[in-house]
Amino acid sequence: MENVWGKVLEEAAPGVGNMDLSWMMHFWESFTDCVIELDVQHYITNIRYKADNNFVMTDIAGKSFLDIAAEKDVESVADHLNQLKTAALPYLRFQFLSRFGRYYRWTLIPFYEQEVYSGCHGVAVDVTEQTIKEITLNWQNAVIEEGRDFVRIFDMEGRALYTNPGVYKMIGYDPALEAPSSERIYTPEHYETVYGEGMKEVKEHGFWIGRGELIRLDGTLIPIEHTMFSIKDDQDEVILIATIIRDITVFLEHEKKLEEARKAAEAANIAKSEFLSRMSHEIRTPMNAVIGMINIGLDTEDVDRKNYCLMRADNAAKHLLGLINDVLDMSKIEADKFELSYSVFDFEMALKNIANIANIRTEEKQLDFIVNIGHDVPAFILCDEMRLSQVITNLLTNAIKFTPEKGTVVLSIEKMEEIGEEIVLRIEVADTGIGISQEQQGRLFTSFNQANGNISQKYGGTGLGLAISKRIVEFMGGKIWMESELDKGSKFIFTLKTKKTEGKSNTKLYRKIDLRKMRILAVDDSEETREYFTHAMEALKLHCDVASDGHQAVRMVQDAVDNPYNIFFIDWKMPNMDGIELTQKIKEINGDNSIVIMISASDWNAVEKEAVAAGVNHFIPKPLFPSTLINAINICMGVELCESVEGAQDDASNQCYDFNNHNILIAEDIEINREIMSAILEETGVSIEYAEDGMAAVSLFSAAPGRYDLILMDINMPEMNGYEATRNIRALDLAEAKHIPIIAMTANVFKEDIEKCIASGMNDHTGKPIDANELFEKLNRYL
Repeated sequence: MENVWGKVLEEAAPGVGNMDLSWMMHFWESFTDCVIELDVQHYITNIRYKADNNFVMTDIAGKSFLDIAAEKDVESVADHLNQLKTAALPYLRFQFLSRFGRYYRWTLIPFYEQEVYSGCHGVAVDVTEQTIKEITLNWQNAVIEEGRDFVRIFDMEGRALYTNPGVYKMIGYDPALEAPSSERIYTPEHYETVYGEGMKEVKEHGFWIGRGELIRLDGTLIPIEHTMFSIKDDQDEVILIATIIRDITVFLEHEKKLEEARKAAEAANIAKSEFLSRMSHEIRTPMNAVIGMINIGLDTEDVDRKNYCLMRADNAAKHLLGLINDVLDMSKIEADKFELSYSVFDFEMALKNIANIANIRTEEKQLDFIVNIGHDVPAFILCDEMRLSQVITNLLTNAIKFTPEKGTVVLSIEKMEEIGEEIVLRIEVADTGIGISQEQQGRLFTSFNQANGNISQKYGGTGLGLAISKRIVEFMGGKIWMESELDKGSKFIFTLKTKKTEGKSNTKLYRKIDLRKMRILAVDDSEETREYFTHAMEALKLHCDVASDGHQAVRMVQDAVDNPYNIFFIDWKMPNMDGIELTQKIKEINGDNSIVIMISASDWNAVEKEAVAAGVNHFIPKPLFPSTLINAINICMGVELCESVEGAQDDASNQCYDFNNHNILIAEDIEINREIMSAILEETGVSIEYAEDGMAAVSLFSAAPGRYDLILMDINMPEMNGYEATRNIRALDLAEAKHIPIIAMTANVFKEDIEKCIASGMNDHTGKPIDANELFEKLNRYL
């Protein structure tokens, strides 16, 4: 044991190993922080510590030695204790963090009774400060040695005394080679700044920071932040200069993004301000027309004049409603409350409805308006018909607006791909209008923006249409983009994901028509229309020739006397020889056997009398659709058609509703709205009673529940709103109260508004302003 203590003591304090054991124990008590005894299970049987230190281990007497160690070191300490039991080591020295938050270096010496391990004695020295310094130095060394920053220490003569590995990482040089000089790796501008301004600042003030660039081995430049500071000795004399260089590429990118975000925010604020200014103008203009035309109508006794004023006021009011709908749509989108409503519908019929709306403006501007539908585009698709129509209508409206008179607008639909039940459609609106510059294109699909400020002054509009269209297309799983050059027209293109459905078009060529003998000549001065006929007839497997004017057509008819054409599609308005004159010449050459179908964007009434006299057999409007062409050929070939989808829908739209034997209760607090409802429902013959608020509605119904077949319920009313009134009616102890249909009639049209109506006990919802056809359909369904 004495030899062991001597060895331990010699290691701790060389030269004192010959002292006796009692003095040695006194030595340990004087120069250590703790003396400890452990039993064979390493439980603490005795512990002595210095009274004047912060040692706080007295509470562990009688506990396991492992209780001293912090949790992370317990396993390591247990391993050390096990080594003592083997007698393989005369003593053991190790260090760990105590659970009191301090570091101790322990020396444990085993003792034996009759060569059996009986425990150990030990001492501890508090090495917390020393350990923390070592950890700090290791950490600092790791930061400098392992970091990617460039660190160099120079003497006062400018010689590099230390260069860290980060230098090589940053500039791409081989660490095995001598570190490159500052002159080699600094750009000339930065070198001049460092050794001029920088060194002067460091010597005078102890610190300098600047920005510049480093030259990598491959010649690329790195943006840097360069810091230099002085290192002083105990006499406060500058003896060294340290330089730290940091690559700020990522920082500058973030800085650039922040600057771009700031500019974008400022631009958005400016755009919103401009938008509010435009909206003020856009709303006041139709409002002025509505109020002005009503006042004019009130001041005249001329019925035609009154009707004219009402028509103009109606158009202005509808335009105003369109503006309001745009704002509401944008609000829904920005509030993340915009949703689609999918259903199966006749795609071609939807396109016809869109074309009918666009035709009014194309005819006014004498534009050539063409609709191209690929032969493999399905007749019926699953989609949100209203929102899809909204996007196409918006793109067509813009194309027509920005295309000068006698230009061309083409709507094209084709199938891009088909994967299982899903298909992708490509829809394009092309025009020969003013075009859009590259710089302007970047702003088009953002909210509240137009291509430039002059657009709104010259053409009007809110600047919301394309932003709304973009979001709708994205909701449908597609994308939208444009292709345009200034003064060379534009193409707006979007894709659409949809699904095939079982619906099939009822418009087919009659099976008894001999396609091999059918010869068709299409005459139109529009190249796009001629191309349309070529592709459309090819899809139908019909032979079709085209002519660009009347004179060419006459020559072709004369050359084909031996094998004459059966059917002629002739445009009404053509230069040099119009469709009427050409029809007369064809009849002179071929006789009455030639079937002439006149096509025009103009109304048939404007030309009917003269056309029939010339021998025209049939008329179809532009833009042309495959089903329209098929129906025209079938009719002119003497085929009796079955009722088509188009006819069925037309009948539905013209249907007269008869509710003579029904009585409805309308809860509406605004007098003018009650007058409007009376006027709308007058033609149906339905009996109406009014309640001026929700409380009155509940009272009237509870007094005579069997009198009413249906209730139209406004939402925002005094005394009692529509929700409360509905709940009160449903709560009545009457059989009729549980079953009577209640339809919300309100300007609150968001999805959550409709859901709230249903949750209160209503059956359905119709929005204000009232769409008469929608209201009639709902009444018909419930009555």
